[in-house]
Amino acid sequence: MNVFHNQRQFLTDALKKNRLSHSYIFSGTEDLQFAKAIAKMILCKQEHTGCDSCSSCVKVNSENHPDLNVVSPDGASIKNAQVEELQEYMFIRPYESKHKIAIIHQSHLMTESAQNRLLKILEEPPEYAIFLFLTQNLEGMLETLQSRCQVLGFNLDGESETDNSPEITDKAVDFIQSIENRDMGRILEFSAYAKQDKQRFVIFLNRVIIILRDLMIFRETQNKQLIHEVNFSILEERGQLMKSSGKLSRKQMVELILTIDHVEQKIKNNMNFDLTVDNLLFHCIED
Repeated sequence: MNVFHNQRQFLTDALKKNRLSHSYIFSGTEDLQFAKAIAKMILCKQEHTGCDSCSSCVKVNSENHPDLNVVSPDGASIKNAQVEELQEYMFIRPYESKHKIAIIHQSHLMTESAQNRLLKILEEPPEYAIFLFLTQNLEGMLETLQSRCQVLGFNLDGESETDNSPEITDKAVDFIQSIENRDMGRILEFSAYAKQDKQRFVIFLNRVIIILRDLMIFRETQNKQLIHEVNFSILEERGQLMKSSGKLSRKQMVELILTIDHVEQKIKNNMNFDLTVDNLLFHCIED
């Protein structure tokens, strides 16, 4: 199924359940029309269908909606002045909708200063505000900014990297719990799991990182709106994980994330896969 369809459906479900985050990063796409279609759906007066006929949809289509602001690079970058104007705009309550939406196109082209300037409003956004960041280069965005957003993947080269498989999530939860409980035997069993399917294991590693980052964010903010979509079930249904997550300190989780990042790079660089996996697992045992 097309990744755009999947992510649109995810956002539609979140809207219906009143669980929209205040800020999303659409990672892997700079499709402005898709972002505008999402904004149109959110602002639509006909039960958020994006009907194209209500006054709100007509205004979005004509690029004349007072509660939608699109920011694009001015020359080679998105500058401080543009972000300042955007903040002023977002702090004014919506004119005719329940939400006010900002789309930041090619958001990796924001200067570092401009990104830092956004951190405060992303951390404490107005209740009506929604930010949509579009980027083909997630690495160009500050980690501090990323941590305040929910990242949705749009990898057009491989649908598997956006795979929200419950099986992979279950394995990632099991792996984290095994580390927390110092279960050496269980940790080493992941060697066989890794070597069954290299591509699946890379997705698994990414899922572990997402869960660890979300646990850190949730423990510090108690804000579910900052949590990645694949982890809602963990926070809402897996009380055991949330309870045991206190066994790993923030420092330990950061070190584990950095270690896994390093392992992913080794795998991408075609280092000896079996040896790389075994070194990771032994590292988890030793820490």
